[in-house]
Amino acid sequence: MFALTAIGAWHVSPWLDEAATAHIVSYPTWDMIQLWHGNQWWPHGIDLALAPYYMVVHQWVRVVGITPFTLRLPSVLAATVGTVTMAAVGRRFAHRRGQLTYAACYGLLPRTTAMAIEARPYALSSMFVAVALLLILLYKSHPSWLRWIGIVLAMVAAMAMQIYAAFPLAGLVIVGWLMCQRRHRWGVVLAGVVAAGFICPFAWAISKQIGQTEWLGDYKSNSLIDRFLVESWATSRVNEAPYSSDQIPNVIAICTAAIAAALLVTVLIESRGRGTRRFLLALIPVALSVGVMWVLTVTAAPFFASRYLSAAAPFFAMMLAEAVLLSRGRLAKTLIVVLAVGSLVLYGFQQRTYSKSSYDLSLMATVIDERAAAGDGFLIDPVGAIVGSYRNAVAVDPGAFAPLIDLAQPSRPPLIQPWPIDPPLLDLANQNWLPPRIWVASLIGAPDIYGAQLYSLGFHDVYAKSGSGHIITLWER
Repeated sequence: MFALTAIGAWHVSPWLDEAATAHIVSYPTWDMIQLWHGNQWWPHGIDLALAPYYMVVHQWVRVVGITPFTLRLPSVLAATVGTVTMAAVGRRFAHRRGQLTYAACYGLLPRTTAMAIEARPYALSSMFVAVALLLILLYKSHPSWLRWIGIVLAMVAAMAMQIYAAFPLAGLVIVGWLMCQRRHRWGVVLAGVVAAGFICPFAWAISKQIGQTEWLGDYKSNSLIDRFLVESWATSRVNEAPYSSDQIPNVIAICTAAIAAALLVTVLIESRGRGTRRFLLALIPVALSVGVMWVLTVTAAPFFASRYLSAAAPFFAMMLAEAVLLSRGRLAKTLIVVLAVGSLVLYGFQQRTYSKSSYDLSLMATVIDERAAAGDGFLIDPVGAIVGSYRNAVAVDPGAFAPLIDLAQPSRPPLIQPWPIDPPLLDLANQNWLPPRIWVASLIGAPDIYGAQLYSLGFHDVYAKSGSGHIITLWER
């Protein structure tokens, strides 16, 4: 699992949420706290729901530095640990065959691979839910205070990484009640209650910022079924203005979800209800997660994204694993093979550039590596928007820009929002000194602001390279 998801993790992604992770965690702890508390841009604060994740990654990058690979490595490791944990769950249920099946179904689940290749908290939340499931199984067979404390900590950690993990965890408590003996049931319930008590102050605090996701309420491209079943199974982000080829993974995701549903129905019919207890238990957290979000979206708060169901991934995987273990007929076995192939194909598409922006944030870093010299200057034409600045490229891969001089922003600005913003436009004619070589990143189709200034000062463009959204130009005097 580690080798699978680590492939390509060193490539820069243009997904702006990953840029937010890189930008925020690069600041001192006090600056991050101020951002979550509120400022002139965000009076109520922003991204407090992700504060525990940001703190973890902040401490991580203090040791290893910020690169695309180091930013994603915690997610890669979480998916790997989650796969190992689900293997242990399967071993307790069905020995060696169950171990391999549970591990494969979790590791190849498109939701797992999607979480593992992005610098966001969803893989960590899923991992902690899987750990909580395993600890409940251990507690069921040999109860102890140490295991009970472990259940509480795993639940708290899962919800701290992603508060919507509360839904599948509530289902897990129900599952624990049904699995455990009568005298141990209340221990599982008490663990859930204590975990909820620990997380309640945090949940109350982040509820003040729920409005920051209101934009999802206008996201009409997907139906409820597509968003909460198909996308929860597969990917959760596409380009704003997708090309026709960008629709291919969506089609594959729909097909794999349909194949998975056909497999589950086929196995249930073939088994005639025999040996389906664990399958039905796994269905409880999935149904609870999807059902609660459906109800809330329809009745109250239409701003849920499919990635918020990531914490239910262990139970999606458990349902599939049980279907594989129960399969006997030729049709079911054929569906398993087709499903595995479809999941691997979808994983390949997930490695492509799917984002909230069509801008290639790796373009300038690549050009710098190939052609720039230490001491060159660089400028980025401002876009004047709260998001979309090419300075996100600097945030996600700061080491690539280290040899260059940031002419417009020589000192670091305060942390006032999740993404970097453009500094005030620089009047190059009033500068006492300019390096003889200056790189400029310009938005395709927008005015060439710094290019025009450099031309008037006697610079000439000697090299240019275009990407999907920007053009990088070298000016020399």
